Amino acid sequence: MPDVASVSSGADKDALSCMFRLAGPSMTPALVTRLREETLRLLHGDTSLPGHLVDHVVDSGDRELLAALTVSYTGPQRRSGLLRMAALADPSLAGTLYGAEHPWRPELRAAVLAGAASSPYDPGWRAPGGLVSILLATTAADDLLPALRGPFPEVVRHVLRTQHRVLSARHQVDACRAVLAYGGVDELATLADLPGMRRSVAEVVRRAVVAPDPAAVLAMTELTEAVVAARADRPGDPAPRDREGSPAASASPPPVPPVPPSGGLTARLRRADSGADATSVLSGTVSPDWDLLVAEHHREPFPDRALEILWSRPGCPEELALAAYSRVPGAVPKASVVPWRLLLEEDWCREEHRLPGVLARGLAQGSFPVERVLAEVRPARQVINALPLEEDSVRSALAGLIAPLGGDFPFWRAVYTLLPRFGGSFAELLETVREEVSQHQGKTWPKPLSQEFPARHPQMARSAFLHLFQSATGDVQRALLPHLEERLVQQLLVFREPSPETLGHVIEARGTAALAGWASRWDLPAKEIGYLLGFDDPGINTKLFCHTNLTDEQRRQVLAGRRCQGGGERLPVTDELVEALRVSGRRPWLLAIRESGDPRLARVLLGKIKLHTPAGQLLLVTRLWERAGPEEVRALLAETTFPERRGTKHPLPPATHKIVERCLQATDGLADLRARLAESRTPVSQVAFLRGLSGGPTPEKVIDALTRLSEEISPELPWDELSADHARDPLPDVLLLELAKRDDFPPALSAGVPLARLRYDHWAHRPRRSDPRPGALDLLRLYPLSPSSRVSQDWLSGAVRSGLLSPPDVLREARPAQSAMACLDSLPATSQEQGGSPGEVEELAVKYLGENLEAWAVAVRLLPEFTGTIPELLETAAAVVG
Repeated sequence: MPDVASVSSGADKDALSCMFRLAGPSMTPALVTRLREETLRLLHGDTSLPGHLVDHVVDSGDRELLAALTVSYTGPQRRSGLLRMAALADPSLAGTLYGAEHPWRPELRAAVLAGAASSPYDPGWRAPGGLVSILLATTAADDLLPALRGPFPEVVRHVLRTQHRVLSARHQVDACRAVLAYGGVDELATLADLPGMRRSVAEVVRRAVVAPDPAAVLAMTELTEAVVAARADRPGDPAPRDREGSPAASASPPPVPPVPPSGGLTARLRRADSGADATSVLSGTVSPDWDLLVAEHHREPFPDRALEILWSRPGCPEELALAAYSRVPGAVPKASVVPWRLLLEEDWCREEHRLPGVLARGLAQGSFPVERVLAEVRPARQVINALPLEEDSVRSALAGLIAPLGGDFPFWRAVYTLLPRFGGSFAELLETVREEVSQHQGKTWPKPLSQEFPARHPQMARSAFLHLFQSATGDVQRALLPHLEERLVQQLLVFREPSPETLGHVIEARGTAALAGWASRWDLPAKEIGYLLGFDDPGINTKLFCHTNLTDEQRRQVLAGRRCQGGGERLPVTDELVEALRVSGRRPWLLAIRESGDPRLARVLLGKIKLHTPAGQLLLVTRLWERAGPEEVRALLAETTFPERRGTKHPLPPATHKIVERCLQATDGLADLRARLAESRTPVSQVAFLRGLSGGPTPEKVIDALTRLSEEISPELPWDELSADHARDPLPDVLLLELAKRDDFPPALSAGVPLARLRYDHWAHRPRRSDPRPGALDLLRLYPLSPSSRVSQDWLSGAVRSGLLSPPDVLREARPAQSAMACLDSLPATSQEQGGSPGEVEELAVKYLGENLEAWAVAVRLLPEFTGTIPELLETAAAVVG
């Protein structure tokens, strides 16, 4: 027979832990006695322990075992045991428990101190190396603060002396109460003169020492008055704080000093920083002495925030308002009155971004008559661009000034020419126009610019001119439109929301070709896109396709040449659009070519991207036949070079070639081709495409295939056919798992997902297409558990949770035995009802090994290298012992 001690002395700690799991509560005491040294090493280590072993060590009262259990962190299974140990009030263990590094350390320390409170006078607490000496030797706040209310007066005194900077008055009084409870009045008296004690608390302590009932004096109800009253005698004291360190509710804010009149206001204004509140600065001031404040500002300018506050007050002098405007960035304060001098004295060429807000405020307040603005404020281009033209009064005033110009183009040409550099007001500009109009007679638009794509916002003078144009009457606009440059008309259409009347004048004067410039912004509204498509103009459609956000259906419509009104000949695809697609890399644009039928575009598509589905390939060829005839189809099949494509291999696969060639030879080939196209788009064909991924499905291939189906056939999957096909022959696991991620995944397919997930997540199972698909129990029998215990535990937990495996399956079939034993402890708690619980494991061990310690020793020796199941291990150990 092997010697138990010799066998176990070299035993792996993980194996020994598993052995205790097998032994269960009934055999554990005997095994701990026989394997004491090995058990001590196990307790000292970081191996996970069965709960019943921890319970036995705590219940045994064996100081050596208990000390071993406290020295290392071994997981949450020790929490309850350690808390029970703390409640033992054993001074020899308390120091180690108090300093142990655990996630539940605050709870454990509280338990240690609570246990000490049950026997505070045991000399072991104060022995060398005991808890008291440990705490007196440290100044770390994390270690000392939990002991502030502890049962050791000398420790409490040490905490008060070393941590007084972080202790509130309430904390200090709590400490005094603890000292009184465990040390008496004499110990309490020593705290009154302790360095760091608050004067208010020290006074309470002195009163308590001489009182008949010291505890009553220390009651918290009397603390608040003492602390608040003492704040005046010790200005350096921090504010009282509650137990969590937050300011105590009893701490009253200092009273607000009375607001002195003018001199006090000046002082507060000079102290006002960027965050100063206007209400507090002006508190107590009903009507400021504005003359005095202006004089003070002359003597020494007020800070920016002070000027802003003053400007917000009614009656603020212009001088202070102008100073505030020049030094306060951003918008004008809401309550501020904008002085007229501001409009005349500010350089609006530099401050153009602020002029709209200033004008809007002044016009709304009635302090800026619009006629005077147009007559005096300069420069004209800045003023026109800043005016709130949505206001009827403003628009009417501007229209009245330009009415004398009429529709005479030389006058308007002079306006456009002068605007960029003219420094005077708008009224002055009009006077200059009348003086210089003769220079513009018989001339065309100066330096005309063509349309640009994408269109850019009109800047400064061009923007001002468009405002003037839109303020003119319809007759004036009709007279001017033939003379305007293309870009100005384009900017009018794109950025100025022309009225239906103005739009009609544009078409009348410039034709529909001018509307192509309108289609030049990616953010063009859908309503305007629909309006432009309605012209059925190839040039407009080209610009819409290239420069606006058409829908996929609209792109297919443009490339197929379909008219919005229906019927009629197809609209041609322009060379410009063909070239734009040739250089484009946008797949949605190129996919729209499938329905075009244009031979040039068909070659562009096949040269740029690959069509993955038979439906996409046959759609391209069918539309080409419908639009250009069978000869173009033959030419496409015979083509050897395609734009942007290397090599001579045809981009359409041989299977598609065969289908098309048979249709070309048929009597009614186009009808046959349409039939094959319809067949390729059926649910059956879509499922076949997903099943037929070359090289076996992978997540990447499945995602790509689903994307291609959505692009080339329909974004809606044929769920009914997928469910029926899965019932006949289960879908590949990877395909099923990817389908399960979709929001519209049907319940009919859900039942197969858990097993597919298990097969896919298995660390060793790598199926081939022809292999049978194992169930969960087959996988458990076929493969050993993963070398990573976490991987095995997660996999088995998922299998048990989904009902595909039970704990008895793991107990009887999982291998190797050591990994299986570790995994049994990690299975979901709800699964214990199915069997495989610790009690069943213990029964199995007793069945084979009984109380034969030699057999247990053999099992421990075999466990680290044993590759079989748990029953096989137990049976082998029993056979070895005989």
